[in-house]
Amino acid sequence: MEVNNDYDFSLPMASLLRVGTSKAHESAEHSQGGVRLAKGELDKQEYVYFLMMLWHVYAELERGLETHASYPTLQPTYNPTLLARTPSLSQDISYLLGVPEAEWQTHPSHSSLMASPPKPFVEYTTRLRELSESSDPTCLLAHAYVRYLGDMSGGQFIRRRIAKAYDLDADRGDGIQFYDFKKLDSSESANMGDLKKIKEWYRDGMNAGIGDNTTLKAAVLEEANKAFKLNASIFDLLSGEGRIQEPQQPAVSAPKQAKALYDPILVSFGGLLSVAMTVGLAHVIYMGASNTSGNCVLRGVEYWLRSILSIA
Repeated sequence: MEVNNDYDFSLPMASLLRVGTSKAHESAEHSQGGVRLAKGELDKQEYVYFLMMLWHVYAELERGLETHASYPTLQPTYNPTLLARTPSLSQDISYLLGVPEAEWQTHPSHSSLMASPPKPFVEYTTRLRELSESSDPTCLLAHAYVRYLGDMSGGQFIRRRIAKAYDLDADRGDGIQFYDFKKLDSSESANMGDLKKIKEWYRDGMNAGIGDNTTLKAAVLEEANKAFKLNASIFDLLSGEGRIQEPQQPAVSAPKQAKALYDPILVSFGGLLSVAMTVGLAHVIYMGASNTSGNCVLRGVEYWLRSILSIA
């Protein structure tokens, strides 16, 4: 491929990527959808839909990395125990939907995604599949760099916002396992200092895998900019404009175990409310608004309504 002379290709691969993707990185980071995600402004259904798309993105990426684990340019950074995100995404989706992990792929939200997949989602997963099936899968490194290092950097800020937005226990980590990485040398959760070490290890691995090959550097740089644009296109689906198509029935239940017990009540809440108010008002009219019995009925209805709303 033709080498872009605007960049200094004598730089190590990691340094070249930092310089050469800065504009694309900033553009994705400041997209309307990216800002909404970072601020915790997505409703829970939007967020789960986003996680579902990410699960498929990572499934394609990690399948390709596994297939080519011994390929010279990919082998130095291949560590699925440390990096793989597909399992944690599955756990988060399951928790936020309130269903067993084995069942979320048959949930109406996921069925809706797969029945009418958004164009940016299709383009992203298709591109990863193309690279995985290529005779030279080196450019998978660009996508791994954009995703994994992003999750370890800005993703940690998003983790706190998501936990706050959806009232998740940040210490337990339920619903936000996606953002949790382990230390390089143990199974303990990594703190910011540990994440810095992992990123340094990854950059060193990229530099070793690509070496001084200018053609490979140019190809990975070009692909990394493409990866940022593909991620920005996914963020555009979260912008609040032309929102993701929602399934006909509720896609997300609160992550409380007792929540499912009250779904029938929520579905028919309007009908119950009408009945309750009609009965209460009829009694008051019959007994008189100042009558003690009438007041007791109104107070009873008020208490009942508050108890139902506290469940919802």
